[in-house]
Amino acid sequence: MILSYFFPPCELTASRRTESWAKEWSALGHKVTVVTRKWERPIKSFTDMHYSTSSGTEILDKEGYKVHAVSYIANRRDQLLTENKSKLYRKFLSIKELMLQPIHLDACPFSNMYSEAKKVCQNEKVDVIVVSGNPFIQFKFGYLLNKEFGIPLIIDYRDAWTTSEINRIDKGKMYGLFEKYERPFEKKWVRSASLITASSSSIGKSVEEITGIKSAPIYNGFDEALFKGLDNIEKYPEFTITYVGTLYQGQHIEIFIDGFKDFIQNTGTKPKLLFPGLALNKEQHERIKTILQGFEDYYEVTERIPHEEILKIEKRSHLLLHVAWKGYKGIIASKIYEYMGSGTPVLICPGDDGDIDEIVNSSASGTICNSREEVAEFLKRAFHARSDSEKTNPKLSVAQFTRQTQARILAKEIQSLS
Repeated sequence: MILSYFFPPCELTASRRTESWAKEWSALGHKVTVVTRKWERPIKSFTDMHYSTSSGTEILDKEGYKVHAVSYIANRRDQLLTENKSKLYRKFLSIKELMLQPIHLDACPFSNMYSEAKKVCQNEKVDVIVVSGNPFIQFKFGYLLNKEFGIPLIIDYRDAWTTSEINRIDKGKMYGLFEKYERPFEKKWVRSASLITASSSSIGKSVEEITGIKSAPIYNGFDEALFKGLDNIEKYPEFTITYVGTLYQGQHIEIFIDGFKDFIQNTGTKPKLLFPGLALNKEQHERIKTILQGFEDYYEVTERIPHEEILKIEKRSHLLLHVAWKGYKGIIASKIYEYMGSGTPVLICPGDDGDIDEIVNSSASGTICNSREEVAEFLKRAFHARSDSEKTNPKLSVAQFTRQTQARILAKEIQSLS
């Protein structure tokens, strides 16, 4: 049984990790049941996740596995958020929820996921429970199920929780207080697991250090099937560099932007820099506007667009940009794997001197630049060689990073526990 708050038809990247496990494990002959919440509304902004769904639990047969999707009932905080009212009161309610739900499960607005998982354990033979976070309150669900039914528990970290270095950068001192409050709960719940899995070895090791539970890296990977039928798609007529999805304050995109500006001014060319989906985060959209002031003709920011369109953009681009977290190892965005799967050359700027650099180098899928001078010089070479870049990468070692391969690796880890 897989417990995962994010699961299709939710279109967020977080859904694809557990979906790939359900598909691959059922294809290997295992009986898989997924417990999640209903996703009935297209997610065009973060507020779209906070509306109520239809009532009741829906049980669906999906490609060899079952999905139990429970209703989501918006609480007062959700209602104020969707109505864009009382920002200060909303923040108070959010803090109250975070403080209470580790102690009182009813304070969690989707505790019915736990109730549904409990029913599955009562009515079906469940050999192992896999809980993927975030939200990390789901780890309590797994802890309680393990305690009541004695079923082996695998706890999966899609992102780090109280050991997160990103939160320390982006959320400031308040995060430090929450970390101290939540750390004892994390230790208690995770120590009931037979195995910790994580989207990077660094995240796994950080949790292993505070819990003593063995960890194994299970990378997010990419789905090979997504790019079927796109092999012959033509590149954009103008030299195009694309950055997909979210940008965080701690990511130093300014290094690339400075080199991008130098490239334009020194060569007189007119490349295009695309940011599909970045408009979802208004703060980062304004950041890009500020650092690219005077270069408005050279970039484009859009709202969130369908994933199938993103795939086409990735294939049509000449370069795909990723901004690693310089000095912070183990922070691996899912987009890096999809970039590799597209076959379009990847530019990492800056590198992280860690997992990202190792992945890109071992897969022969891209180039790492750490200064504006390196960026400007690389873009010049890539621009003149763009006819060659229209041929996709040979994917020498990319196969190890498919979602299917990673799902099989996790299946072996689980079997080794029995």
